[in-house]
Amino acid sequence: MKKKKSRKLKFNIWFYFLIFTLIIIGVQWFFQMVFLDGYYQRVKISSMRQYASTLKFLVSSPSDFELTVQECRETGVSIFIVGGDDDYSVMYPSDKSAAIDKDLVKSAVGEKLKNGEEGYFGNYVLNLNGSKSKVLYFILDCEYGGNQSYLILISAHAKLTEAVSVFRVQFIIISVLVVIIGFILSWYLTERLSRPLDVMSETAKKWANGDDTVVFEAGDYKEINELADALNYAKEGVSKSGDLQRDLLANVSHDLKTPLTMIKAYAEMIKDISGDNKEKREKHTQVIIDEADRLTLLVNDILNLSKLQSSVDDLNLTEINLSELTERVINRFSDFVAEKGYTIENHVAPELITVADEQKIEQVIYNLLGNSINYTGDDKTVKVFLTAETDKILLEIIDSGKGIGVENIETIWERYYRFSETNSRPVKGTGLGLSIVKAILEKHNLNYGVRTKKDFGSNFFVEFDRIRNE
Repeated sequence: MKKKKSRKLKFNIWFYFLIFTLIIIGVQWFFQMVFLDGYYQRVKISSMRQYASTLKFLVSSPSDFELTVQECRETGVSIFIVGGDDDYSVMYPSDKSAAIDKDLVKSAVGEKLKNGEEGYFGNYVLNLNGSKSKVLYFILDCEYGGNQSYLILISAHAKLTEAVSVFRVQFIIISVLVVIIGFILSWYLTERLSRPLDVMSETAKKWANGDDTVVFEAGDYKEINELADALNYAKEGVSKSGDLQRDLLANVSHDLKTPLTMIKAYAEMIKDISGDNKEKREKHTQVIIDEADRLTLLVNDILNLSKLQSSVDDLNLTEINLSELTERVINRFSDFVAEKGYTIENHVAPELITVADEQKIEQVIYNLLGNSINYTGDDKTVKVFLTAETDKILLEIIDSGKGIGVENIETIWERYYRFSETNSRPVKGTGLGLSIVKAILEKHNLNYGVRTKKDFGSNFFVEFDRIRNE
């Protein structure tokens, strides 16, 4: 499979951040070039309209009128009042220092009266130097000195062009600064984001090379911290799994080695010593058979556990009489109980029905009961309770042994766990019994566990769903 080409996160973040900056600047440039003139003209006309409306009502108040006119001039707007009745001569300012094109006014006023509008753009007026220039102007009816007149506000288009040019120069400067700042900021952010990931990558390589002492360091961001915590948790889990695997290999190797050694030793004894002695030969042969059975049990347990954990072995769910099944398992220990002096107290309620895989649940009860017999106390007593609740059936198998320390509660369900306190196992087992129990019960989605107290025994329990047959 061809390996997909990939780029570093640092480069991608920087690249997309820069592209985003350029897109924003490009959009602003587009609006500057295409819409700024029109927008500025609309704003200017709106401003002139407001001034004109104010001045119309201040004509009769010369002092207030002059203050507003001065304010208009500061914004680049000139104020004229011209006479009506086809005269169109300038009545204000009174010094006649500014001339205005009468034909322009006549034409504009005619258009105003015709269309009922007040603002126009694109005509010419005479400025103080006698030359023509493009202007914005606004015309409004008013009374001045008791005569019908027209109030005219004029803003030179050159002022608009000059303002737009200033805006564009400023925008060029701002654009350059934004690109530079965006480049620096994107580089800084990519460094802050990618550095902890690079460190984690190096840490992961060290871990992969066998250094279990490494720790994934947290960063400045919540997501980075969560990733570091997840990797540290995974490392602990893998380390624990590796320890369990090594223990499993060591224990399985030991349990394989012991019977193989015994088989070989007794086979040689039959060959060299007891071949002609029927009694000794049968005794030695029985040892070989027992050790072979032990090997078979170990191999079968490993295979069963592997099937359960890999979901290869599917469940065969049927309605089963859990009471009869529990009684049957207890009876399987009857010969052992009679021979070894153990006692199994039977507290099984009758006719309790559930849905489960009968063969696998039988294995669960057998393993739990055998485990309790192996670790019960000096009284050699194990109690088995099967009781009915509202919609549940509770199975409890209780021993009187040394109990389990709090630190070992979770560990007992792991593969090949054995208590270090005892070496005596009257019931044959491989150390995989509880891990098989765990795998079967989890496959059934049943609640299970152990209640225990150091030096006061253990109570292994399983909760089954109860089926009522009316």
